[in-house]
Amino acid sequence: MEQDIDIFADLGGISRDHRWDHDRNAKLLNIIFHGGTFGTFLKFFLDKFSMLSPDIEGDPFTQVGSSHNMGQRKFSGLIQRYHSSFINDNLGKKNLPICIITPSTRKHFLFLKKGQWFKPPSLNNYIAQEMSPDDLFKKAFGDMPEFLQVRAKEIKDLYGLKETAYFSWIPKFIVRDWYKLEFIQDMKCFYQYRWFENLKEHKFFSEQQVFHLDMESFFDSKVFMNNMETLDGRFDIKLDFGKRQQMLDLFERGLKLDPIRQECNKIEMMLDHGFDVDLKGLDVSSEAFIYAHFERKHQDIQMPMTNRFFRDCEEIKQYLEYFPAWYRRKNPNIE
Repeated sequence: MEQDIDIFADLGGISRDHRWDHDRNAKLLNIIFHGGTFGTFLKFFLDKFSMLSPDIEGDPFTQVGSSHNMGQRKFSGLIQRYHSSFINDNLGKKNLPICIITPSTRKHFLFLKKGQWFKPPSLNNYIAQEMSPDDLFKKAFGDMPEFLQVRAKEIKDLYGLKETAYFSWIPKFIVRDWYKLEFIQDMKCFYQYRWFENLKEHKFFSEQQVFHLDMESFFDSKVFMNNMETLDGRFDIKLDFGKRQQMLDLFERGLKLDPIRQECNKIEMMLDHGFDVDLKGLDVSSEAFIYAHFERKHQDIQMPMTNRFFRDCEEIKQYLEYFPAWYRRKNPNIE
């Protein structure tokens, strides 16, 4: 059964009309984004390279490539970033300059699944908060933080796992299958896909000046620079493209620090472009994403329920090629 979508519900206890700056909204550009879609980096980049504002020294990156290391840097205030509560805080306003960051591909939703669930932001101690999808099978149930225990209970209930002792573990192949059940769906059925569609279609935006920025901008430097030129032309931000190399260096520095974006790009290169990549070291959500891809493509074959994962693309091809005809059945997870 589909969950109801409330775009104002996931604000971490903050009010539905929370104001994120002192001046209600920005004169040059208001960035509307969901956590994990690089809104903070975009604000830093635009403010740093706009000729309308003073330069900002350094970069905003943490050790894992997020942009939460802002410190006490001073911004011009011409560009601000907000979550969905911006809508309620500005009801009745018209012609506001707005950029909405939105995902558009399965890769983006894989990133959000990994990034939002397992990199919850903390300005004080980011690394201490870092978790991995693998924690769902590597940690004993009693040692899991509450956030993971909720997910673990969902898995135990769905798969009928009866063990509830403090030192009990969920098998890796069960965790992988649980992730796969979402990834195997039509993308339009993803909760997060429907959340972003509800955001984009909110009637508030029909009376504003809106630019939709594809999330792919933050995975590919060429896409990013092309979209920055378009965004600049739309809102006259006056980006200093004479500093193009500095812009690219900043982008690439953040990407190289971010293992999640790198892993998502690696998987895309294999699945969408046919590259033969080493599959060792993927986390369980990436393994599930790959399983879902091949089960959608070969709908009479189910991938193996084992803890061990395929070592490379050739091993997957061999499995699919020699899968016995008498085992082929309609996949019960695909409608």
